[in-house]
Amino acid sequence: MTSNHAHPMSPFHRFQGRRLLALLAVFIIYTLWFVGPGYFGQMTRIAGHVSLQESGFYSGITAVEILSQLDAVGRKTKYLALIFDVPYMIMQALIFEALIAFGLRHMQPQNPKWNLLFLLPIGFLLADFAEDSLIGLTLASGSDVLGRFAGYMTALKFMIFIPATLVSLIMTLGGIFAWRRNGHRDRNV
Repeated sequence: MTSNHAHPMSPFHRFQGRRLLALLAVFIIYTLWFVGPGYFGQMTRIAGHVSLQESGFYSGITAVEILSQLDAVGRKTKYLALIFDVPYMIMQALIFEALIAFGLRHMQPQNPKWNLLFLLPIGFLLADFAEDSLIGLTLASGSDVLGRFAGYMTALKFMIFIPATLVSLIMTLGGIFAWRRNGHRDRNV
């Protein structure tokens, strides 16, 4: 963010007002589809299947064991769930970025180091993408080495996701507080 509040450096400041509401609406609708009737939801309904992406950490052998239990239809659904997780993770990272930008816009911190907060959602996105890629490769190859790296990426994803979520919420609350304190003078919510 520059010292000129009207022209912040981060592109995430573009998510204001209707754009932010549209992003939230699309994310909510996509989430409801993805975890409901969509491919991720279909995976959760496979009897006995354990979702690696929600496991926190797992070994390569565990990853191979879990994925090898899928039949041909389950494998196809897993690949589709991994593919359709990409827009989900992008939207999730964009929401984190937009909420951090909202807080920065309204709190107007003077130190540009606050912009480093934007790295958290980007780190989450990269770890989540690497995790899904490695799970897909483990599913295709049966390699416990790739499964081990998928486990590392799942753990890393959660180690970044939790602070990214907390920072986004704190920045949102700080932004709301500053916006209200300033009497809603800035209409760029």
